[in-house]
Amino acid sequence: MLSYLIGTLIFCFIFNVPIGFALGVATSASMILGGSNMSLALIPQRMVAGVNSFPLLAIPFFMMAGAVMERGGVSKRIVHLSNACVGHIKGGLAAVSILACTFFAAISGSTPATAAAVGSLTIPEMEKRGYGKDYAAAVVAAAGCLGVIIPPSITMVVFGVIANVSIGKLLIGGIVPGCILSAILLITNLVCATRAGYATEIRKTLKEALLAFKDAVWALLMPIIILGGIMSGVFTPTESAAIAVLYGLIVGFFVYKELTPKDIVPIFYKSALNSAMIMLLIGTANPFGWVMTSLQVPTMVSNLMLSITTNALGLFFMIMVLLLILGTFMETAAILMLVVPMVAPLMQNAGVDMVHFGVLTVIALAVGMATPPVGIALFATCSIAKVSIGQISRKIIPFLLALLVGLIILVLIPKITTFLPNLMIK
Repeated sequence: MLSYLIGTLIFCFIFNVPIGFALGVATSASMILGGSNMSLALIPQRMVAGVNSFPLLAIPFFMMAGAVMERGGVSKRIVHLSNACVGHIKGGLAAVSILACTFFAAISGSTPATAAAVGSLTIPEMEKRGYGKDYAAAVVAAAGCLGVIIPPSITMVVFGVIANVSIGKLLIGGIVPGCILSAILLITNLVCATRAGYATEIRKTLKEALLAFKDAVWALLMPIIILGGIMSGVFTPTESAAIAVLYGLIVGFFVYKELTPKDIVPIFYKSALNSAMIMLLIGTANPFGWVMTSLQVPTMVSNLMLSITTNALGLFFMIMVLLLILGTFMETAAILMLVVPMVAPLMQNAGVDMVHFGVLTVIALAVGMATPPVGIALFATCSIAKVSIGQISRKIIPFLLALLVGLIILVLIPKITTFLPNLMIK
């Protein structure tokens, strides 16, 4: 039965069947061809059980909030503020892109949205100022990874549901690591820009910087409201997502006044479409994981890893390498659904803090989003800059190496991730 399950899944991957459908087809084929006594009626039952979760409501709400803020004029104000902060350093406009992605990540919760929103503004400007199109696209793609690390993060919500880990702690746990990775990317850009001789922008005056901050303050308040509410216990992460949508609508309609009634339908359509894709994947992954559990696959994987090493740190690095490899050719949500149910119990039994493990898992998958050939952040920026994956791949290598260095540091020092959620949430 296991051979039919894995074989059908690989067959679907070869023919580029969407992962949500591939999981459903593989589960059905294993139950039919494997001579199992299981009823096919279990598949829809398990699918409904998989998506029947209150925390999962945060996914469409966070997607909608990001779309509302993006269309409501937030992204250009964030870029202006970033320009006032770091535009004057070497390679200033690329640094602006990194800092803008950091700010926008605290609003969107999505890597593609972050890369597209910031890239559409900064990549053309970088081209005008003499930056190579491939370098401009690479910088934004690497910084776009912060979209799923800095809260709110849709990927962390999915991990929390799968591994039964506090979503509030996961979201707060991504703050410090996200800021550290942003700083590492800024340093990497400074080195690369200095070698390439890229230009700097004119330093903004204090008055101009204050005006830029004043213009962007409404956008910056949203993550503060979300995280403040979660930390204080006023509302849950799921409720905070709904509040983020309401706040975004108020800012877009009445403060920035760039959101119009005709924008609502495209925003709702885009959010519903993306949410449906994730929910389908979660739904079909549930019966797939249930069949794998009944065949004792998680136990076999655990025994295999423990036969290599029983050291918790060794297991941690082994799983990180696995996630980085899978991230080069698989979608993030699919990796979460397939890998986390097998390795989460192993790490928990090894005494690893599950918040730390969850945040680092998301970071490893985020690096995969900027890694060729299937990095979704690469596709977003390549389409804006009109360059090929091959061209951008060469320029993004220093930034990927920098992110890997940051990942190693975070694995070795768990307190960087855990001290803030442990301090804020009891």
